[in-house]
Amino acid sequence: MKRIIIVAIAILMMGGAFAQTTKATAKAPANTGKATVTTTSTAKPATSANITGAEISFEKKTIDYGTLKVGDVRTVEMVYTNVGKKPLLLENVTTNCDCTEVEWSRKPLMPGKSDVIKVTYTAKNPGLISKWVTVMSNAETDRVILKTSGKVEEK
Repeated sequence: MKRIIIVAIAILMMGGAFAQTTKATAKAPANTGKATVTTTSTAKPATSANITGAEISFEKKTIDYGTLKVGDVRTVEMVYTNVGKKPLLLENVTTNCDCTEVEWSRKPLMPGKSDVIKVTYTAKNPGLISKWVTVMSNAETDRVILKTSGKVEEK
């Protein structure tokens, strides 16, 4: 009997945890030859009421470079804001490919202020683009992954 009660409680707790997940997806516009940025998020949005430290929020989390030719270089600025109550410090920003470079400020960002991470992609080989930029910080959400996509064609 105790096992049945414990299993029932565990199932109810897991169901409650899954009910807390939200998902919002915005689709990229038709290819215009320019990089576009769209939002994809599966994390529960942070509100100022439940944040006690630094917190990072990106305007967009997905970059669509569109169609590039081999040798093209495209730079996009990813805007982020400190929506927390303490200074935000980006500890490290990494990519999963040497074809993508990033530049970011190493200075603390005060609450309510915004800054940018410059993401530069160099089209080296034809094919689909599917790269990630990982942002590590002192925020309560300490890791954010930005996704890049697009297509590279021969010249």
